[in-house]
Amino acid sequence: MKFTTRFFYLCAAGLLTLASCAKEEPVSSEKFEAQALEAWITQHRPELLENYQSDGGYYVDVLDAGNPDAAPINDTVCWVRYDMSGRDLSGNIILTRKEKGAIQAGTYTKYTHYVPFYNYCGTSNSGLVEGTYMAFRNTLTLGESYAQQKGLDREFLLREGSQVVLYLPSRVVSSSGVSPDGGYEGQYSLEAGRPFVATITVEERVKNPLEDEGVDVDDYCEVNGGLKIFSKEDDSSETENTAMPSDPKDPGHPYLRAERWVSACDTVAQVYVNLRFDPKTDRLTFPARYESMLPPYNDPTLEDRISQALVERFHPDEEDPYAGVAALSSDSVKLDGTAKIWYIGRFLDGFIFDTNIDEVKEIIYGKVESEGKALSYTPEDGGQITAFYYVIPNLKFGQWATLLTISTHAYGSTGRSGGTSTNMGYSSSYYDYLNYLYYMQSYYGNGGYYGGYYDNYYGGYYGGYYGGYYGGYYGDTSTETTTTINTEIQPFTPLIFELYIEPSDD
Repeated sequence: MKFTTRFFYLCAAGLLTLASCAKEEPVSSEKFEAQALEAWITQHRPELLENYQSDGGYYVDVLDAGNPDAAPINDTVCWVRYDMSGRDLSGNIILTRKEKGAIQAGTYTKYTHYVPFYNYCGTSNSGLVEGTYMAFRNTLTLGESYAQQKGLDREFLLREGSQVVLYLPSRVVSSSGVSPDGGYEGQYSLEAGRPFVATITVEERVKNPLEDEGVDVDDYCEVNGGLKIFSKEDDSSETENTAMPSDPKDPGHPYLRAERWVSACDTVAQVYVNLRFDPKTDRLTFPARYESMLPPYNDPTLEDRISQALVERFHPDEEDPYAGVAALSSDSVKLDGTAKIWYIGRFLDGFIFDTNIDEVKEIIYGKVESEGKALSYTPEDGGQITAFYYVIPNLKFGQWATLLTISTHAYGSTGRSGGTSTNMGYSSSYYDYLNYLYYMQSYYGNGGYYGGYYDNYYGGYYGGYYGGYYGGYYGDTSTETTTTINTEIQPFTPLIFELYIEPSDD
C-alpha cells in the first residue's frame, strides 16, 4: 500500500513537471497549422503525403505535366503568365482570375480583365506569392508510388502547360491572410493562419517581355491595315529606312499610303498612329479577342454599336467631318496647344479599360452616374503617359486617330494595379505600392534599352490622371465621398487608344 501511494505521488509530480515544461515551450501557431494541414491531407488526400515539400512545408498534386518539349521555368530568369485560383480547405473561392469562377463566387465585375497573372520569376521572389515562387523555382519532389502511378519522374519541374495544385501553409502565402482587390477577389477572405489551396496552370514563359510585346504590337498593325515605320534619315537605297514625307500630295504620306499604321515619331520605337481612323467607316479588329460569356464582350455587334455611338455623339449631322484634317488645313495641337480629348483605352484583345465617353460607358458598364468630361491636355505640361506626348502634338483639332504603344511609353514594367477606393480626394493605394515589387522596373527598365522611361515624368505621374477616369465617380453625389474604380493594367502591356480631338475654339 505504501509502495502504491508513493508511486502515485511520483507520477503526479512527473505530470506537473511535464505541464510546467509545456508552458515554457508552447506549440507555435505555425507548427499547429502545419499539423492541421497534415491532418487534412491525411483525411482527404492521403496519396499526397509523400509529396510533401520540406522547403516551404507544402504538398503538391500534379494534374498535368505540361509540354515535355518546353524548357522548365526555373532554368532562366523570366516572366511567367499563369492562371491561379485560390481556395480555403473548405473549397470557398478566395481568389480567381477566371470569369466563370468570379460569377460562381458572386464577385464578377465588368471592370475586371479576367486574364492570367503575368509576373517576374527570377532568382529572388519579388512579384509572386512565396509558395508559388518556390514551386516555380524549385525542383518538386514526388513520392515514389505517386510518381509511378502518374507516370512522372520523381523530380518534377514546372513548364508551359503544367497544372498543379499546391496546399500551402499561410506562412508562405501571407502572415495577415488573403484579401485580394482589383476585381479578382473571391467571395471569402482567408484569415491569418489558414492554409491556402492554389490551382496553378502555367500558360507561357517569356524570357524578354519587351521583345515579346513588341512583336505583338507590330503583328497587330500588320493584320489591321499594315505598318510603315519611318526613320529620321531618308535612305532611298533601303526601302525600310525612309523619312515621313511632309508634302500631303506625296503618295508616301500617311494620309495617302496603303498602310494605315505609321510611326508616330521617327526617333521613338513602337509608338504607332492611324491618322485616317474614322468611326463612320472603320472598325477595330482584335485577332485574339477577349473571351467572355457575358455582355458586352460576347456580343458580335459590339464594335458596330461603339462606332455608332461615337458618330451620333460627335458627328450627328456632318457628311464629311474629316475633310479639313485629311487636307491638312486644320491646325495641329503642337507642344504648347491644349487639346480636349475624348478617348477609349483598350488592350490588344479589345477589352476597354478606360473611357471618358458616356455613351461607351453605358454600352460597356451599364448606367453611368457621372458625366464624362474631355481630358484637357497640353503636351509641354505633361501629366499623361509618354505616348500621348509623342502623338497628340501632331494631331489636328477636329481629328480622329488611333494610337498604339508598347508599355515603355505607357505603364511600363510595373503596370497599374486594379481596385476600388472610396475617399475624399486623392489617397495612395496599398496595391499600387505592391506593384513596385515587380522588380523588373530596375531589371529591364533602368538598365535596358529604354532606360529611365518608366520613371520619367510623363510615364509615371502616379499612373496618369486619365488612368482611373472611366470608372467615374459613383455613390452619393450629395456628399464629397467618391469611389474610383481602376482596371488592372499588367506589366509590359501594350495599349490602344481611339482618340478624338475637339475642334479648336478659334
